[in-house]
Amino acid sequence: MGLIVPKTKDGRVVFMLPWLGKTVAGTTDSPTSITALPKPQEDEIQFILDTITDYLNIKVRRTDVLSAWSGIRPLAMDPTAKSTESISRDHVVFEENPGLVTITGGKWTTYRSMAEDAVDAAIKSGKLSPTNGCVTQKLQILGSHGWEPSSFTALAQQYVRMKKTYGGKVVPGAMDTAAAKHLSHAYGSMADRVATIAQEEGLGKRLAHGHPFLEAEVAYCARHEYCESAVDFIARRCRIAFLDTDAAAKALQRVVEILASEHKWDKSREKQELQKAKEFLQTFKSSKNAQFNDGKHN
Repeated sequence: MGLIVPKTKDGRVVFMLPWLGKTVAGTTDSPTSITALPKPQEDEIQFILDTITDYLNIKVRRTDVLSAWSGIRPLAMDPTAKSTESISRDHVVFEENPGLVTITGGKWTTYRSMAEDAVDAAIKSGKLSPTNGCVTQKLQILGSHGWEPSSFTALAQQYVRMKKTYGGKVVPGAMDTAAAKHLSHAYGSMADRVATIAQEEGLGKRLAHGHPFLEAEVAYCARHEYCESAVDFIARRCRIAFLDTDAAAKALQRVVEILASEHKWDKSREKQELQKAKEFLQTFKSSKNAQFNDGKHN
């Protein structure tokens, strides 16, 4: 269950939603310069904390924030408009020149409908005659076939997590409920493949204390999901960068080591991947790297 405040004191929208065992609170919206690695500002983080405190019986402190991040969202505007009043928070599809369909704006959560609208526009532009309508709204993705909410119990019962100790010895560990549920929910009916790697290749150790992500996931994603970089894994495969920035930083070395083994990287590539990932994590704000006098709003 989540909470949404449709209109705060200054007219913004703020929400709190459960996500992967944590709570996501947001958001702010302000103009920014274009940069490849945007950073959240401390006053924006504090605004969210101050706002949600009004609706809780506890005070959420800055030190409770495990991760804070920001992105640059393109706002679509009618290219023929004379003012900014037509700026939209949604996506816009238009055909400015015959045969050239453009889609702009939008956001992560509407990517599927964006694609559908763009294809529909292309069909109309090209005077095409498809044999059927869009099917992606109800298309089952990989891992969904045969999956049930209780599927994690089979993982917990049938697999163990073989872990390498610091001394190099491989020892068995239980496939506990937290790890089994995570694998089941993240990979669906493909979770047994990840569990097999954890059991048979000694990659059953957790990547970070307090989180269910396993070393086996790095190997699986490299082999079967085109994971080609450390940033790709910590941000898009297991989301640990968004859930707990400090934990992601601690897991980083091991993530790079496994990817290097899978992709046959040399030491130079390993060093490069590690540095890129560290720079990426610097754009997140945990309680440890908070800077209370940074940014444009000083």
